[in-house]
Amino acid sequence: MINYTLKQLYSFEAVVRTKSFTKASKELFVTQPAVYMQIQQLQKNIGSDIVNIKGKTITPTFIGKKLYQTCLEIIYKLEQTRLDIEQTLNPHTGHLQISVATTTNSFVSRVLAKFKKEYPDMSFHLEVTNRKLLLEKLNNNETDLVVMGEPPSDMPLVTQPFMENPLIAIAHPEHPLLKNKNNSIKVLAKETLITREQGSGTRITIERITGMKFNSDIEINSNEAIIEAVQAGLGIGFVSKHTVKLELQNSIIKQLNAEKFPITRHWYVVHNAKNKLSPIAERFKAFIIENS
Repeated sequence: MINYTLKQLYSFEAVVRTKSFTKASKELFVTQPAVYMQIQQLQKNIGSDIVNIKGKTITPTFIGKKLYQTCLEIIYKLEQTRLDIEQTLNPHTGHLQISVATTTNSFVSRVLAKFKKEYPDMSFHLEVTNRKLLLEKLNNNETDLVVMGEPPSDMPLVTQPFMENPLIAIAHPEHPLLKNKNNSIKVLAKETLITREQGSGTRITIERITGMKFNSDIEINSNEAIIEAVQAGLGIGFVSKHTVKLELQNSIIKQLNAEKFPITRHWYVVHNAKNKLSPIAERFKAFIIENS
């Protein structure tokens, strides 16, 4: 029979996630040797190595990967139970872990500010990241809610569309194509096209709907940088209209009239179907839908 303690499981999860004994010890507020001893004892109890250590690089073994998934499930259940107890005693408190796509950041930040005024005793951690990492967080139960573009259909998710998200083409105010009433996809394809990185929801949507293949080696992983590149005259950019309201109003950039644009899609609030949302997460989900 394999024996292990919660302290060992918490230590192992932190080491694998941070890939470091030192970082894990700081998270757990214990010494680095204490974390190392917990891992050594866990390996002894299991009867097999669970981590590979090569210099400063730490990776889980085959058995370690299986154990890591179990750790995630156990820790999630424990933390969920703790939150449920706390929020049952005081339903207006709680901690919200929310991850959002870069295109939704400004909107979600405003909604969070309003929500915080209604629930001043709650706390939250907001992480802004790309689509790939959002999906990883959903799959690993590392976040309560995700706000993103179109979710994948091959994952067990609960999804709710709540707001239109028009994608537009933008250009420098003096770009010659702005004189045209409508630019075809064929004409656009001859320009230097600036877009998000491979795997971005924005890029996937544009390629699917227009059939256009991006012809430049300019890939940028943030909307702010795309806007700056267009301002500098590097080429045509594609962004959510919600992210460039001020720039359009002040004519820093211009919306380009183009075939099939704007492309209207939606923002979604998403969570793993296997997860039971905490009371504060349920409240925020309803709040963001109501305030869209």
